[in-house]
Order: sequence, then structure tokens, then C-alpha cells
Amino acid sequence: MKKWTFSTLSKQLICAILFVQLVGCGTLLRGKSNEKIYRGVDTDINNTTNAFMWLFSAGVLPVFSVISMPFDAVIDTLLLPVDLAISNSPKVYKQPSTNYVPVFAVNMTGQPDVDYAIRKKSTGEILIQSRSSIIPQAGSVSGKLDKASLMTKDNPSIPPEPVTISWDVGTRLLQTESTDSSNITESYTPDDSLLKAASVIAIFFPCNRVMLVNYDSDFYNYDFIHKKAIQNVFQQLQSLSERSQCSASGQITLMMEGAWK
Repeated sequence: MKKWTFSTLSKQLICAILFVQLVGCGTLLRGKSNEKIYRGVDTDINNTTNAFMWLFSAGVLPVFSVISMPFDAVIDTLLLPVDLAISNSPKVYKQPSTNYVPVFAVNMTGQPDVDYAIRKKSTGEILIQSRSSIIPQAGSVSGKLDKASLMTKDNPSIPPEPVTISWDVGTRLLQTESTDSSNITESYTPDDSLLKAASVIAIFFPCNRVMLVNYDSDFYNYDFIHKKAIQNVFQQLQSLSERSQCSASGQITLMMEGAWK
């Protein structure tokens, strides 16, 4: 009888622990939300509406987010005064102690990942040599960039140096209409916002297009690719790729705040 009672209590304890682990999912991940209030609920909503998360977690995380949402709503309500105080506090920019910032390479093509390299255009010096990621997770880094190698913070009048980003044709993730060259290379120049950027995101699109963007966070937020400017470019290039009309992709301008020219 005692053994049965102990076994039953143990099972109940384990179930209780698992339940606590599963609920409050949005609260634990609320740091990923860009909202000022009800960040846990916002994270749950993003998890349930993000096709990448359904694919990456086989539906487990989105389902847990649905279960967790009522609990996160209660916790968000309790934390509302704290979130409001934080959002209303003045933001003071502090120059980072190091010039090296993480670079996240996002693969939005639906094709396998590739190795890529970012070089200083003037000298050919390799600044980053890393690999893209289909679904980069928050905190994962594809490489690091030394901002000081491209711009001088002591003399803002000196324009940033341009770079080239290239990937090998044999292993690249992007579709192409030509196999004459051994690699694909694009040139870009950062704008002055790189000085305050906490990271850089490289977005690989269909039709051999890449967008480099200065980002204000030192970890990758998967909500980033759902920005309207990014989705507009992605849908246009995907349509051209599906119709084998990538030669017309040069007419599509990769424009958004912080994007390298």
C-alpha cells in the first residue's frame, strides 16, 4: 500500500513539474517579443502563426503556446506595471566595449544552406567566413563582424567601406539561370547606422539576391523576417524564381531601414 501510494505521488509530482514546464511558454520566451506590453501573449501568438516554428518543432512549440496563452495573459497582466515602467524609461545608447558584432545569415529560399564569405572590397580581406541557417534560433550566431574594419567612429565624415558577399555555385542555396561562374558575388556598402548596430542580418532570397541589414539587438528574433519590407521582396523574388524569370530580379530594390546599399 505504501509502495503504491509513493508511486502515485511520484507520478503526480512529475506530472505537476511537466505541467509547470509547459505552461508559461510565452512568459519564458517573452524577451523575443518586440511589443512593450503583453509580451508573453505576443510571443505565443507569433509561435502559433509562424510556419517556420511549426516546421522546426514539428508543431510542438506552437501547440504548447496555445495551451500556455491563458497563463501568460495572467502573468503579463501582473507584470504590466513593470513593462510600462521599462518602456517609458529613457533609452541611453552606450558604445559597446567591443567592435565585434554577431552576424546572422537567414536562408529564406527553401533550399539547403551554403557557406558564404564577406570580404572587404578594397583589399579582399575576409571579414566573415561562415554558413547560412534556414531557421536561426535566438542567440545563434553565424559569424562576427569587426565594425571598426569598415568605419571609423572617431571620424564619422569618413564613409564606410564597401564589402562583397559571395557563395560557391556548387553548394549555394540560391537558384540561378547561369552556371558560367564559379561563385556568386554581390557588393554592398553599410550606412552610418552600422556604428550603433548590435548585430547584422544577412538575408538570402531566391534569384541570387542578398540583403544585409543593421539590427538593433544582439540576438536574432525570428519575427524579423515577417517585416512587411522583407516579405514584399521575398514574395516578388519567389514569384520570379518559380517562373524562371530571375533575370528580371534586378528591377526589385532591396529597401528597408538600415539596409546596406
